[in-house]
Amino acid sequence: MKKIILDFSQSTSKEGMHKDLAEKFSFPSYYGANLDALYDMLTEISEPTCVGIFNYDRKYLKSVVEVFKDAENENQNLTVIFSELKDNG
Repeated sequence: MKKIILDFSQSTSKEGMHKDLAEKFSFPSYYGANLDALYDMLTEISEPTCVGIFNYDRKYLKSVVEVFKDAENENQNLTVIFSELKDNG
């Protein structure tokens, strides 16, 4: 199983966050760097992958959390664990 840790404590912008996500997940160059494109990439993951997400308390990251939750529901190869217990469901 592939394991990816996302620590958003250093994310200062949406653009920077998408750049970090593209690097961590090795997204292709055509990755659109928006929430719809993120969902598409996450639902296309074809190998078992566990993602741990930490320090996502900024307002713009709340939408990213929802995208990860939705993608996890859609893709059986994706497991997401959030540092905040209330966000795991």
